[in-house]
Amino acid sequence: MQWTSDTPIEGGLRERRFDADHGAGSVTGVLWTRAGATGRTPLVLVGHGGGSNKLGPNVIEARDAYAAHGVAVAAIDGPLHGDRGPVTDSTQPEYAAMWKRPSFGDGAIVDGMVADWRASLDGLLATGEFLDGAVGYHGLSMGTMFGLPFVVAEPRVVAASLGLCGTGGSSIDRSGIGPRLTADAAKLRVPVLFHFQWDDERFSRAGSLEMFDRFPTNDKRLQSTPGMHADTSPEAKAALVRFLAERLALVHA
Repeated sequence: MQWTSDTPIEGGLRERRFDADHGAGSVTGVLWTRAGATGRTPLVLVGHGGGSNKLGPNVIEARDAYAAHGVAVAAIDGPLHGDRGPVTDSTQPEYAAMWKRPSFGDGAIVDGMVADWRASLDGLLATGEFLDGAVGYHGLSMGTMFGLPFVVAEPRVVAASLGLCGTGGSSIDRSGIGPRLTADAAKLRVPVLFHFQWDDERFSRAGSLEMFDRFPTNDKRLQSTPGMHADTSPEAKAALVRFLAERLALVHA
């Protein structure tokens, strides 16, 4: 992994950008830690939503919330997002085309993002700044579409906050990854808090509940608030952060 910048930013944080190469491609990412921090801390990997990027508003919001709990945060750009391509909105044709690559039948786009996250995590843990066994994943919407397969494939991730996703709905119909998510949901064995919007227009209520029901972990929590896909309340977002921060703290209590 190559570090490309190192900058102090507001809030007493240190921002380091990086490129991670895993042979099949390169991914652009960013790490935020407390400036001048000593000792090792928990780390949360944050997956952004469709049309956003590693510096999107929801990522920055999560970064600041986790920083208040003493947790470092890293994020990477999804395929064709941020520094990796032209997608800035999930309504763009390029976003739809991303899910229709001819090789998708073999899981290429999902497995590619899993490889991106694993290569990034390799480099982050190599710094020696983070606690062993205290890595979490936080991602909603596309952050779960890519994040759920990553979490079930990566034993170093010990807890997750997921949601705004499911096994059915227009976003699943468009992406075609319903079978992949259904299969991966049945492999999730880490503690998880799953959030869905009661009136989500992109992921069906039944599909969200089916995804949660398939999680075999014996430590799973479900929360929902009224409203459409983009209407997640501040209280619900805070609960997702608190759940993961507390689970990572328990690992080394």
